[in-house]
Amino acid sequence: MKKKYFVMNIIVDLIPIVLVVLNILFMDINMPEFLGVLSVLLVIAATVLFFIKGQSGRIAKVLVCIFAVFSMFVSILGTYCNPYWNGIMFRTNTNYYSREYDYELSSAEAVEDLEYAMKYLKKLHPALYKEVPDSISKRYESVKVKLAECDSISVNELAKEIESIFSDLRDGHTYVRGNYKDRRIMKYYRKWFHEGYEITAVNDIPIEELLEKYSEYYSFEVSSWQWEWLSDDIVTVAGIDYLGFDIDEGVKYTLISEEGETRTEICYSEDFLPWNEYAKFNNIVEGESIEENFVRYEIDVEKSLAILYLDECTYNSEYIDCVHKMFEVVRNNDIKNVAVDLRYNGGGSDLVVSEFFRYLDIDSYKTASMSWRLGFIYLNLGSGISENEKYEELLFDGDVYLLTSTGTFSSAMMFAEYVKDNNLGTIIGEAPGNNPNGCGEIVCFKLPNSKIFMQISTKRFYRADKKCTDELVVPDIECNSDMAIEELYRQMERRNEQK
Repeated sequence: MKKKYFVMNIIVDLIPIVLVVLNILFMDINMPEFLGVLSVLLVIAATVLFFIKGQSGRIAKVLVCIFAVFSMFVSILGTYCNPYWNGIMFRTNTNYYSREYDYELSSAEAVEDLEYAMKYLKKLHPALYKEVPDSISKRYESVKVKLAECDSISVNELAKEIESIFSDLRDGHTYVRGNYKDRRIMKYYRKWFHEGYEITAVNDIPIEELLEKYSEYYSFEVSSWQWEWLSDDIVTVAGIDYLGFDIDEGVKYTLISEEGETRTEICYSEDFLPWNEYAKFNNIVEGESIEENFVRYEIDVEKSLAILYLDECTYNSEYIDCVHKMFEVVRNNDIKNVAVDLRYNGGGSDLVVSEFFRYLDIDSYKTASMSWRLGFIYLNLGSGISENEKYEELLFDGDVYLLTSTGTFSSAMMFAEYVKDNNLGTIIGEAPGNNPNGCGEIVCFKLPNSKIFMQISTKRFYRADKKCTDELVVPDIECNSDMAIEELYRQMERRNEQK
C-alpha cells in the first residue's frame, strides 16, 4: 500500500471540517458558501486518485470512502445548512461595533451590504423558507433602487433602509442596527428621570406620533417593544440622527412630571456626552457602574416571601447555585411564597426555566414545540411535553409568582409562558414584549462594509398551551411594572385573608 495517497486523502478530507471550524470560531472574514462545493470536488478528486494510484487493500479503501463521505457531508451542511456560517456569535477575535453612524459609504458598498443582509435573511429565517413574502420583495427592490441611485449614504441611513425590510416580518429577534462605539448620551437624561420627569415629545412631535411615524424602522411584535428602541434613540446622538433630527439645530424635549407639571428643554450637540463624561457629569462613581449579579435573591421571613431577581436568562453554575441556595433557605424557614422578578430580563437560555421547575412538585409540564430552519432543511422539533427531574429534597409546594414588564423578552417571556400555560403560579405586571407564537434562536452577523450588526431568527416557536389564542402572555394581575412588588404583597395579603 502506498501510504502517501492514504495520508493525502485524510488531509484533504480534513480541509472542509477545519474550514467550518475556522469560519465559526476564528475567521473574522466573510466566506462564500460555494467553498463547500469546491471542498466536495476536492475530496472526490483525492478519492479517485487514491483508487487509481493507491493500490491499497480493502480496509484502506473502506476507510477512505467513509472519511470522504463524512467530509462531503460536513462540507455541504457546514456551509449551506449551518446557520452560524459567517456568523460572529462564537468568534474569539471579533467585536460587535459598527462604523460610526455618520460614516459615508459608496453606493456600491451600500448595495453589497444590502445583498449580504438579504442573502442570510432568505437563508435562515423560517418565514422565508418556501418563498419571500411579496411585501418584503417589494420593499427590498425599492431600497435597492434607492441605494443604487445615491452617490453615498451614511451607516445610520443604511441601517434604517435595511431595517425597513426586516421590520416587515414583525419579529423582535430579527433586526439590523448600528452598534456604535462612541455612544454619546444626553447628559440631563438621568437627572430628569430621578426628578420624576418623562419625555412626552421631541421637537414638538408627541412620542405616540413618533412611534407611529417610525414604526417601519423598528422590528417589534408588541408596540411596547418599539418604545424600548425609541426611548434609547431620543437621548443618544446616533438615535437622534436615526430619527431624522438635526442635533446642530438643537433638540427640544417636552417633559411632564408625576404631578403633571410640563416644561421644555433644548439640548445641543455639546449636551451629549460619551459614557465616561456622562458618568462624571451625573456623579456616577465607579462603584455605581458595577452591575449587580444577574441572579440574586432576598428573603422576607416576616412575610414568608422569597424573591429571585433574574436579570438575564443565563444558565450557568452561578444561576444553579443561587436557585439551590434560595430553596434551601425557603425550606429551612418554611417560606410559603416564592416570586421571580423578570421585569428587566431580556432573555437568554430557556434552560433556566427547566432548572427552576425542578423545585416544583410536578411530574411533567407543557413546553413550546418548534421548527428549525437550517438553510434548505426544515426540522420540526419538540413533543410539547417535558418530564420534570425533580429535586425531591427541596420541593416547594407554596404559591409561585412572576413579575413581568414590557422589557421581559425572549426566554424570559417563555418563563412566564410556561408558568401561565401550566397553571403553576400568578403573573403580575405587564405583558412581556414578544409573542409566544413567534421566532427566536438568533444568529448574529456584521455587514461587510458598514459593519452594521444584524441578527436573524432561525426557529419558529409554538405556544405551550396550543388552545390559547392570545398573542401575548397576559398577566393574571395587570399593573404598571414599577408597582409589581407592591401588588405582589397585596395579593399575598388577600390570599392570607382568604385562608
